[in-house]
Amino acid sequence: MRMFHVELNLKTLFSKGFLVFIMVAAFTTSCVKPQGTLEIQDYTLLANGKQILGHKEGLTAFMFENNLRKIAFQQFLADKYGVGSYNDVSYEVTVEDHKFKVFLYENAEIEKYFKVSQFMVTMAETEDNIKGSNQKFIALSIVNNSNEDCLTDGSLYQQVAIRYLKSLKDEFYNL
Repeated sequence: MRMFHVELNLKTLFSKGFLVFIMVAAFTTSCVKPQGTLEIQDYTLLANGKQILGHKEGLTAFMFENNLRKIAFQQFLADKYGVGSYNDVSYEVTVEDHKFKVFLYENAEIEKYFKVSQFMVTMAETEDNIKGSNQKFIALSIVNNSNEDCLTDGSLYQQVAIRYLKSLKDEFYNL
């Protein structure tokens, strides 16, 4: 009879110990900060992008998700502005009587300057549906004729530059 009593206590201790283990595991995992990803609804502005002469810090970039069902964004810009090259794309444009220079980031530059793993891809496509580049995100920076970053906070040109880049993005999406 005494053995039965010992086995009962061992079973009770085992089940209580297992319950305590589950509770501790649940508590510790709930305290861990999840590495969630952010969805870019329309666009996002990211600091410390490409570096140009006269700036200690990198330019601010206007980044949005690429629509893989469209032609490559480089091709869209080359056709629209007659850039002529799909590599190292930059061009000049006049918006609201102000002259700007726009820089397009290549995919390797986007990965170099920005932590793209924190952003979620919402427009995933199969290989058969991809018409242009398989680049997940597109980033652009813009400077004025004085080489000032127009997308940085406090820039007098920030709203003009954002309106222009947003309309460019929308035009690309509506091809």
